[in-house]
Amino acid sequence: MTRISRCLLGAAALVATMLGATPALAQQPYPNQPIRLIVPFAPGGAVDQTARTISGALGKQLGQSVVIENKPGASGSLGAADLARAKPDGYTLMLALDSQAVNHFTVKNLRFDTFGSFDYLSLLVTTPQVLVVRSDMPVKNLDQLVAYLKAHPATSYGSAGTASAGHVNSAQLSLARQLATTHIPYKGAAPLLTDLLGGHIQYAFAGLSVMLPHIQAGKIRALAVSSPKRSAQLPDVPTMSESIPGFEYPTWIGLVAPKGLPQEVREKILSATRDVMHDPEVARRFAENAFDIVNNSPEAFTARVRKDSDVMSDLVKRRVIAAE
Repeated sequence: MTRISRCLLGAAALVATMLGATPALAQQPYPNQPIRLIVPFAPGGAVDQTARTISGALGKQLGQSVVIENKPGASGSLGAADLARAKPDGYTLMLALDSQAVNHFTVKNLRFDTFGSFDYLSLLVTTPQVLVVRSDMPVKNLDQLVAYLKAHPATSYGSAGTASAGHVNSAQLSLARQLATTHIPYKGAAPLLTDLLGGHIQYAFAGLSVMLPHIQAGKIRALAVSSPKRSAQLPDVPTMSESIPGFEYPTWIGLVAPKGLPQEVREKILSATRDVMHDPEVARRFAENAFDIVNNSPEAFTARVRKDSDVMSDLVKRRVIAAE
């Protein structure tokens, strides 16, 4: 056999080996590589906090590292568009904020279908939205804030993004008390907080998990929470519903995948997630940061997304929030 023939034979054997190995690699049980977890907001906000609370434990349960990727912009829809383009194989997941349910009303040219492009796996946690003002504002309760805003109609408020829970809550307050103030959307709660502390906006609804340390430090003042009952962390702060019956719209954060996950992959992710959310250390960290664990079913999570979409539809019809 000539040298060239031996080389050709060797190359053919190598190709055959590689081709034979490919199906075996593909048949390895999920997961066999790192998992990307998209956080569609800037670092420092409630979604980022949640990702950093669960990522290590989730990776341990699944046996692979979970890599957090912050992709802020357009009230979470840039990250969601990235998720919608991903292969539904379980290697790309996302933590969605409540704005996921309503962006189709307020963000132009969405490159996904809110109800057709995703598998809503579990609503993991909620945290009360808290109405806050700078500590130097001359208001100490909701009625005083309303009086101040009517006397100063040029006042501006911030939210973690257009159609976020903070925006919806502020819009509902404006509707209930006939206010005319200016909305300034941010790419998450962290930059909102920076501008609130800097005096660039006067008030905001935002997740308690982010605002609590600054409330406790006396830098901002809590006037009310949007949860059904008072927060254990702020027992002296009334609920919005004590002044405006029926006013309830907390922040929620849930685990989402591209539509079409294989059933065995879906079940493995759901099982690992349940174990993580019942881990005592994870539960302790969530409680310290004012999160309430929910970890509901895919069906219940999908129902919540549709419910919030209906709330936004009503606000758009009433022209309280502008549809783009």
